[in-house]
Parts: sequence; C-alpha cells; structure tokens
Amino acid sequence: MNKAQLTEKLAEQCNIPKVRAALYINTLVDIISDALVSGEQKVTISDFGTFTVSQRREFTGHNPKTRSQIRVPARRIPVFRAGKGLKESLNKDLN
Repeated sequence: MNKAQLTEKLAEQCNIPKVRAALYINTLVDIISDALVSGEQKVTISDFGTFTVSQRREFTGHNPKTRSQIRVPARRIPVFRAGKGLKESLNKDLN
C-alpha cells in the first residue's frame, strides 16, 4: 500500500474528503520526522510501534564498479520496531 492508497482508505473509513485525509497523513509524518530530527529519543504509538534513531559508525566499504575502498561516514538512520498489538494482529491467524 502506498501513500495515495492509504489516503483513499483513510478518507473512505472516516468519511472525509481525500484532501483532508492527505493533510492528516502528511501532518502525522511531519510530526514524527520533526521529533526524531530534533533529538527526541523515540516516538511511540501504542499497540502500533516505536520510531527511534540509531547511530551507525563509520566503516570502510568498497565501490562495486572500481573495487576501490571508500570511507562510509557515520550517520543516523530511522528505525521502526513493531508494537505488541501489531505483532499480535499479524500472527492471530497462525494460532
């Protein structure tokens, strides 16, 4: 499911215009992104999951074209960990 499909589904289920649904989705994504960028340790949505930032250290990689070594700088990456409710929903048909 992509963002447009998610927007349509939200609009349909909440009986709101697609423009308003898109605004809500964009606002939620912006709030989560801004919180993580500004140094918030984590953003948790109960029963859905937690968004955090992980620090990757610098390492030496290889350019696949030239096979030369390159330095890959340290960086921060976003991480999502599914919550208990989401995990249970995914596995309830397996039991």
